[in-house]
Amino acid sequence: MSRRRGAGARNALGVVLIVVAALVLGGLGAASFLLRAPPTDAETLCRTDAPIGAHTIILIDATDRLETRHRRKLQAVLAQERARLGQYDRLTIMRINVRRPQEPAILFSKCLPRPPEQTNPLFENARVTQQRWDEDFAAALDRALRSAGAAGPARASPIIAGLRAVAADPDFGAEIPRRRLVLMSDLLEHDPESFSLYVPEADYSMWVQTSPTSAPDFSEVDLRIVPIDRPDHATLQAQALDRFWPAFFDAAEARSVNIDPAP
Repeated sequence: MSRRRGAGARNALGVVLIVVAALVLGGLGAASFLLRAPPTDAETLCRTDAPIGAHTIILIDATDRLETRHRRKLQAVLAQERARLGQYDRLTIMRINVRRPQEPAILFSKCLPRPPEQTNPLFENARVTQQRWDEDFAAALDRALRSAGAAGPARASPIIAGLRAVAADPDFGAEIPRRRLVLMSDLLEHDPESFSLYVPEADYSMWVQTSPTSAPDFSEVDLRIVPIDRPDHATLQAQALDRFWPAFFDAAEARSVNIDPAP
């Protein structure tokens, strides 16, 4: 009888151990599944199973030469905006294109991947992914700085056309809950055949009368304006900030407009 009891106890213990092992393995499997990274696009690193929650676009006006102090400011702005990103938020860097004003040059456009410490090494090499993102970002910054080294003033400064292109970008649509636009520019719009803020009396009402288009739609968009100082045109810049851009962004119905202080 005691032998049968001992065998029964061992069998019961074995069943308990099997159940415990199954629970442990099941828990590990569930944890691994939960820690597994969501599917992402190989090029943009954005999620393919969910919409983008936030998109920041940095539009750089390099139609005139950026001096060393301007380039340092650009580096600081890019670092600040990068630091604001959450997981899988998208960051796009554009440069105003004089030859094709409606098509700003895209220097960088990717979503921020998960940091390595929050990923599952069974399914992804997060450190490599993060390193690739950082390298691409650094390369985009280098391209932006190189393109900003123009030898002299361009024939035009189509800032408004660049802003309209951003507003029309399908990747920057109203379905994205949080949208942010950073414009780094001297704010001196110039079209030699149309409207120009180099004209001393130019203001928003003059633009409305001469422009065949209206202000772009920036409703629900937060704007950050980073002025580039031009000492030779300081008076014109002050007039532009007083007589034109506030009314322009008001007509664009931007959710908020923040202008960085003058350097």
